[in-house]
Amino acid sequence: MFLSKLLPNLRNPLVRRDLSSLYEMHRTLLSGGFDGVSKADLGRVLFRTDTDRYGGNPVVLVQSEREPSWGNLPANYLIARAQSKPFDLVVSTGQKLRFRLRANPTKRIASKNEVLGSVMLGKRIGLTTETERIRWLLRKGDDGGFRIPGKWVDANDPETGDAIQLPNFRVDVIPEGRDWNDKAGCRDGRFLAVRFEGVLEVSNVEKFRAAIVAGIGSAKGYGFGLLSVGPA
Repeated sequence: MFLSKLLPNLRNPLVRRDLSSLYEMHRTLLSGGFDGVSKADLGRVLFRTDTDRYGGNPVVLVQSEREPSWGNLPANYLIARAQSKPFDLVVSTGQKLRFRLRANPTKRIASKNEVLGSVMLGKRIGLTTETERIRWLLRKGDDGGFRIPGKWVDANDPETGDAIQLPNFRVDVIPEGRDWNDKAGCRDGRFLAVRFEGVLEVSNVEKFRAAIVAGIGSAKGYGFGLLSVGPA
């Protein structure tokens, strides 16, 4: 695999378009870094938009199975030369790693809704509460060969007194609102964006490697699913 770091030029109108429509950015990245490569040979390409360490200029991180060549990006698209390097994931069972994941946590409507009837039956909707989002991440960890160290803590709702569970995990859940989706069929035209940051523990090396390559969750072509890891 390969990791690339791109610094977009905000003065370029194409950059501003791509940052406001990540579907367009995905198209730009594929044509700018992998021009001429067939879809069958390309493999998975994941990307995420971040900001620099000062919280200002945008940064685009790209993970690809093939080595990219960024010479076909539009003129003046970047403010500095693209940085790319090979990425060989070497981990062991029980190893703890810091992680960052920008995801689109969803659930599928499995039964008829009293208000909407069967209109939404079988469709995916975004998860809106922190508890739902953490449970989603834990399920993805079960499938993806990792776990989040911690446990659920029994508590009572301070307003109603009802029994609830609170998360005691080394993970931050950061809502990022909704990203525009110009693909037909998406409910209200937007994806719900959530950034997870914290510490994970590898539970199955092969599953974890597969999850890194494939990404986590849905909407990978819209800047979601790239799981970045580093020393804890």
